[in-house]
Amino acid sequence: MPEAKHKGITRIDYEGLSTRGWMVRLTRQGKRQQRFFNDRQYGGKSKSLQAAKACYTKLVKESPSVQTAKGRKTHRNTTGKVGVHQVKNVDPRWKNAESYAYCASWIDSKGKRCKVSFAWNRYTKKHAWNLACLAREREISDRERVIELYGPKKIKPR
Repeated sequence: MPEAKHKGITRIDYEGLSTRGWMVRLTRQGKRQQRFFNDRQYGGKSKSLQAAKACYTKLVKESPSVQTAKGRKTHRNTTGKVGVHQVKNVDPRWKNAESYAYCASWIDSKGKRCKVSFAWNRYTKKHAWNLACLAREREISDRERVIELYGPKKIKPR
């Protein structure tokens, strides 16, 4: 039967060996801390789990806060703006049927991936870039709302 999940705590049970217990792991700023709580040493499975939970709580309090990667530029970013990337669409039915767009993407507060794209041939490359950047900054997936904020007079429909 699977054990109940505890953040940062893993059950270790090796068949045929006397190694049974709980492993506590916490990584912050690239530094990993870990400690093993043997069932035999702590007087049983539930007591070793209690000790592991107490250790994890102590480690979290003493460690620096979690750093998220949200908004951090990485080596994979090629456009220069976090969350905005270039999209190339190819229609296999036609020769040389390619179109390009800038796409803004992000994760909302509920953990859902959101995105909106702006085609170069509709908005021009420059305006598509500006619209995608605005959508990403404000995290707006409604294309019409982004255009309204950017200024509809700046964009001439083609």
